[in-house]
Amino acid sequence: MSRTAFGLMITTIGVLVLSFEGVLIRWIEVDSWTLLFLRGVLAAPGLVVFFLVVERRGWRRQIRSMGLAGLVAAVLFAIDNVGFIYSITHTSVANTFLLISLSPLFAGLFTRVVLRERVPRRTWLAIAGGAVATLIIMVGSLVEGDLPGTLAGLVAAAALGGTLVVLRARPHLNMVPAVAFGSGLAALVGLPAAVPSSADAQDWVNLIALGLILVPVAFGLIAMGPRYIPAAEVALLLLLETVLGALLVWMVIGEVPTLATVVGGLILVVVLAVHSLATLRGREEHPPTEITA
Repeated sequence: MSRTAFGLMITTIGVLVLSFEGVLIRWIEVDSWTLLFLRGVLAAPGLVVFFLVVERRGWRRQIRSMGLAGLVAAVLFAIDNVGFIYSITHTSVANTFLLISLSPLFAGLFTRVVLRERVPRRTWLAIAGGAVATLIIMVGSLVEGDLPGTLAGLVAAAALGGTLVVLRARPHLNMVPAVAFGSGLAALVGLPAAVPSSADAQDWVNLIALGLILVPVAFGLIAMGPRYIPAAEVALLLLLETVLGALLVWMVIGEVPTLATVVGGLILVVVLAVHSLATLRGREEHPPTEITA
């Protein structure tokens, strides 16, 4: 199997697995801080195990080589986790997933600012279209009274975009340990207000499925994706989670998205899809700028 085919395969599997996260979270009946703490506590060791299974040899060298870039990725992923959990527990799953799908556009902005790489005009146009879609969703959130959850989703998308920039800048490394560390940091954020005893037996079944299986497998595979395929292809595949995640929650939980979410979501999906396809057709991929710290 070629590197490209392997990259497409692992990223697609990771995104498909991640699409079930919204359903599991809706089934867990604990407060957002407890969910954040328990999800992080379970996901961190799960990601470490995933890393050790994949990197049977040379894992010590991989960890030592991460340096400052690994720490930055961990902090950004922790912020993403906090924003994501707060968002998905304070607004609709569809809103959260749609906002998270803005992460590739944030990545484009950060690539320009941090790595000094040229951002194509189509990316700026996509950012403008994404801003319009986000504005529509936020107006709907004002009407529904869940604006804080929407803003948290935007913060999560920006943090995830920053994480993607770091991952792209260290393509020779498996950065899953940084993601694991970020999950642990997120758990520390939730710890002061967490009440683990509030979780019943069914909650623990869902938490274990979420933290020990779904999150490590999904984010482990997605974090490895940029090592094998261009960022545009990763962005295109991430759209699957936006659509499938909201659809699964609608079908399984019966959570119907608002009109503003549907309209803004359609605009956002079309904008991101057109942008990603245009990038793939243009094939203007350049070697990422290496972060040496």
